[in-house]
Amino acid sequence: MSLTKFRLVINLTREMLKKAALALFVKDGYEGARLVDIAKAVNIKTPSIYFHFTSKEHLFTELFDDIRDKKFANIAALHEKLLELTSCRDRLFCLYTDFSDRGYEDNEEVIYWKRCALFPPSFLKEKIHQDLIAYQHKFVDELLRPVFIDGIKAKELRDVDVEKCIVVFLSMIQGMFSEFRYSELDAYKTKIAMLWEYFWNSIKDVNRD
Repeated sequence: MSLTKFRLVINLTREMLKKAALALFVKDGYEGARLVDIAKAVNIKTPSIYFHFTSKEHLFTELFDDIRDKKFANIAALHEKLLELTSCRDRLFCLYTDFSDRGYEDNEEVIYWKRCALFPPSFLKEKIHQDLIAYQHKFVDELLRPVFIDGIKAKELRDVDVEKCIVVFLSMIQGMFSEFRYSELDAYKTKIAMLWEYFWNSIKDVNRD
């Protein structure tokens, strides 16, 4: 086997292990997921996992980092979307629905991320806390705050306190995590729509209507 092919096989096995681990972490939680079952799902022997990952903690951490990196990349994608929109309302609604629409998703990465954010394993608690803070700061600094500032300058918004608006907006999207968990889908959609309407009406410049 050539070195290139060997590396491809190694990378493929590594990705298959992460995919299998993700499914089991979602199904059984961190404590319940067993390396023997992860290995079985990939059709390798359990000791072979250690060629790719030093421990279950290492595997779990790399999965978290992968999904975290996707979320950071999504900030760049959202920035491109905002550039295509001309009004403050449309830009804020774009950011709002990017979070609210995830409530409809039921894929393993979304479930894994929610559990990590709300109930992280003890060995990752501080890391996850710091990564979430870093993500929030980047989201606010690069996307959210500029939209509010531009909206005030364009007189689409009242002369609102930008920092208070940021706190309210973040509280709304954070509340979506629990709201979706405890509401039926139709009720969730209705509440999300009502919340957006109330928020927008409270900050828009009525003289623009």
